[in-house]
Amino acid sequence: MPEVPGRPDFDLLYFGKDDAESDVSGAGLLRAGFMRTAAYNMVMQGRKQLLIGRKGAGKSAICMMLADDAAKHASIVTPDEISADEIRQFELQGLTRQMSKQLIWRYVLAVQIAKLVLHHARTAHGKTPAAVCQLRKFLLENGELNDDPRWHERFWKTIQQLRSSLSLEAFGIKANLELGKGSAPSEGIRVSQQLDVVEDWLDRAIHDLDCPAGHGPLLVLVDQIEKVWSNDVNSDDMVVGLLTASKHVSSRFRNVRCVVCIRSDIYDALQFPERDKFRGDEMRIEWSAAALADMLMVRAEAAVGSTGANIRLFGDYFVKTVDERPTATYLIERTLMRPRDLIQFANLCRDTTAKNGRKYVTAQDIVEAERQYSVWKVQDLANEYLINYPFLADLFVLFQNSGYVVDRDAFDQLLSTLASTLRSRHPRFAEVFTPHGVTSVLYGIGFLGVRRGDAFEYVHDNNLPLDGTEHQFCVHPCFRQALHTVTATGVAAYRPLSTRSSYALGHTPSSWLGPREVFMRGDEPFLLYDAVDEAGERAARVFRDAPVAPEFRAELLGSVSAMLADTRERRRASRSVESAIEQTRWVSQFFVRLANDLASIHKLTGIADRIGRIGLGLDELALGLPRYDPRPSELS
Repeated sequence: MPEVPGRPDFDLLYFGKDDAESDVSGAGLLRAGFMRTAAYNMVMQGRKQLLIGRKGAGKSAICMMLADDAAKHASIVTPDEISADEIRQFELQGLTRQMSKQLIWRYVLAVQIAKLVLHHARTAHGKTPAAVCQLRKFLLENGELNDDPRWHERFWKTIQQLRSSLSLEAFGIKANLELGKGSAPSEGIRVSQQLDVVEDWLDRAIHDLDCPAGHGPLLVLVDQIEKVWSNDVNSDDMVVGLLTASKHVSSRFRNVRCVVCIRSDIYDALQFPERDKFRGDEMRIEWSAAALADMLMVRAEAAVGSTGANIRLFGDYFVKTVDERPTATYLIERTLMRPRDLIQFANLCRDTTAKNGRKYVTAQDIVEAERQYSVWKVQDLANEYLINYPFLADLFVLFQNSGYVVDRDAFDQLLSTLASTLRSRHPRFAEVFTPHGVTSVLYGIGFLGVRRGDAFEYVHDNNLPLDGTEHQFCVHPCFRQALHTVTATGVAAYRPLSTRSSYALGHTPSSWLGPREVFMRGDEPFLLYDAVDEAGERAARVFRDAPVAPEFRAELLGSVSAMLADTRERRRASRSVESAIEQTRWVSQFFVRLANDLASIHKLTGIADRIGRIGLGLDELALGLPRYDPRPSELS
């Protein structure tokens, strides 16, 4: 047995933390292993201000690296869960819900910009203009001043501040009545006027600083909106308020950028009149297989301290292929094309290898790690969309212990057994529980692929919605192990006869043996083996011509290939007639079992009949029935 390779620095191999907040710390690899992608560059250049992507796609990583690269010129705003209900329910008399929530965000963003202005004036300018001093006094009077420009108060305190009225004495306004010039404005108008005053002075302070171009922009980044979103009208109003506020401050203040990072499922569900005004700001995070492979390599290099030609991740640390697929391809195919998935899978492979006492990741380690990884991904997908689709765990049951290629009619029948239960459990989503509704949801979250042409496409391949005419679906590879849907067809694969101890070589039941002289051709008892070979080729032709999914066809052809390889090995190993009869009847049983399984799959009855006849023909030949003349020319 060849010696398994290994690297002395294998213990250093690591791909980073699961989340950007942890990965930026001392034990993480975000800084050393970060890839400055097109999305990062577009935002850094100020060309895009709305960063959209799925959970785990790298929004927070980009956000943190933008802040890191901008040094003290950046502030990250993340709403806190304990303020979620306060934000969603916040309303002001005289204003719409969206406008009320926009005022929250305008104030939060203005305060963060003011802190950045103060810090920048102190560290980059020798003289502090009067307007900046008055801005500092305003922050102090309203409890917003602290030494770290990146820190912000909890949102419930901000809401309290707006409701109780801001102190504007720093700007020479001693009473709120001065804003209304003796009138009695509504609560909403009062807050709006106060914010106008704050923004006017903030604009004056920025103007008076008169920063040269080399100072760069002040950057406010908003992330993790999902913490305060609950898929209801108030939550949607809160997000729309943020978007309009961010656009407002970016256009209102010179040399200031406000970037919003938002999950794609939240953004895509929003409906508001001015959505078309944000198209030019949108930047969707999309990863190609090549980019993900590069990311893994960069992180490995950062971890072990080698670069370029000094490291071959797949070869020096990982086996080059798994199941005849390049290892990088095998790993990436089991992700939803997100960095977090790949980091988790690669780390788990490395940890599994270490547990098994090796310093080189073998195919066996990867397959073992995949079982745990798949369980994680099923759980993570349900949790990721718990607010949007709380019924996902119930739907996943439909795909357990079956083939991962799913026919539309078969799925409709499966869903019909569960639909009424789902409607009673989740009445809010009752209209979703139709075949088209459910497949659209499962396709949209990446659980199912849809057959288009000769291949299955997933939502990350081509973000086209389903139109209801699709007839075949496929469970994504990363969920198959957890659901025990590890075969495309759900039919039994070929197993070598040697795996059945009761039918071990040389112990064929006498009832199986026909008149032996029928099988003799000279001194060679190989006519049966020839028949099995030809039967296998006939079955392969049936499957190649069958109108089935490529994965389905490949699996059936693979099973036939395994049968032929096993038969040829038996032929080399033994010249006995008993062995030939035993193998022929074993293959006959395989074809009959396969035909029965295929017959249970919708629209495959014709294929099942043809395969069944091949199996019965072999059985007749093995029994040596007199009416059967075993000439090779008649076995085609």
